Amino acid sequence: MEPLRIGFIGTTSPHSFMFLDTLKLMPETVGRIALVETDPTRIERSGYGDYVYSTYEDMLYAERPELCFIMLRADEAEDPALRCAEQGVPFVIDKHCARSAESLRRILDACAMHQVRMATGYMWRYSPIARQLRAWVAAGMFGRPFCLDMRMVTTSAEVRLDDEQFAWLFEREKSGGGILLWLGCHYIDIARFILQREVVAVSAVTSRLTTSASDVEDVASVSLQFDDGIVGTLHCAYVMPKGLKDAYDSAFCLWGSEGDAVWAPTIGLNPTLRIRSVHGEMARCPERTIQYQEVPEPAAYCGTQLAVHFLRDMMTSLVEGRDFVTTGEDALRVLEICEAAYQSAETGQRVELPR
Repeated sequence: MEPLRIGFIGTTSPHSFMFLDTLKLMPETVGRIALVETDPTRIERSGYGDYVYSTYEDMLYAERPELCFIMLRADEAEDPALRCAEQGVPFVIDKHCARSAESLRRILDACAMHQVRMATGYMWRYSPIARQLRAWVAAGMFGRPFCLDMRMVTTSAEVRLDDEQFAWLFEREKSGGGILLWLGCHYIDIARFILQREVVAVSAVTSRLTTSASDVEDVASVSLQFDDGIVGTLHCAYVMPKGLKDAYDSAFCLWGSEGDAVWAPTIGLNPTLRIRSVHGEMARCPERTIQYQEVPEPAAYCGTQLAVHFLRDMMTSLVEGRDFVTTGEDALRVLEICEAAYQSAETGQRVELPR
């Protein structure tokens, strides 16, 4: 495949410049990048000042890109996504893709109408740990899954508001929600991916404890009921003060009738997976710990080579007309679950999701 012509629409998504830096690491896959941006400071920071357009319409007409990255605020992504679909151009939207599930449904309807593929940045699905856990669950390694617990605790709203790339995430009109939508979404997504089951009901409580200018939740606790009665819990919070060595405290834990697994941390270059199982041959050595050593790549998104492979495979799949592992339909399901959690927190009632 010849290096791709890429359209890069906007730089206001928190991961915009990280994605651009990652694309620079794969010249065999990425050719010319046409940037849509009007801010001179952002254009200079991007490192792609040769082909710059003030509107995505002008860029799509002049460049005829083979793929677009839509890296805008959640409330701004819908219109360029619809236009890409109309033009037959596959695209990537940074998670969580849209401000609301209703908006994302319109995007997916346009994709279906024009037979265009889209993907999003739920990179944890691409992790070898997530894929191994998915295979083991399917093979019965843990017997019948009973319950899971997930944790994502990270730096406070006060810390994150210091960075203009993240500040809009704390304005509900622009983002749609707080930490549950921005970071808790990853866990909802990998729980569905690993269990290969759908969430059918949620109960949630949320709180806004920050002293900064914010109108979204910075603490959320969500109970999830999956198919087959499996129960999961998700706790996420913006609470860590500036200056702590580690910016994340994260874990994914699963228990079943024949074993359990602990993946911690879920974020970092050297995660550990501890498994225990009495299933089949595992009974001879029921407890094992696997230390994963990811290849560091300081210039890439998340600081790892995994991000390079993730984006390369994503682009190749979309251009070839194939669904990638992180589909728009998966992103929609996560948005629906998050919105149900917000409804539950507001009403104090359990919320059922369409089956």
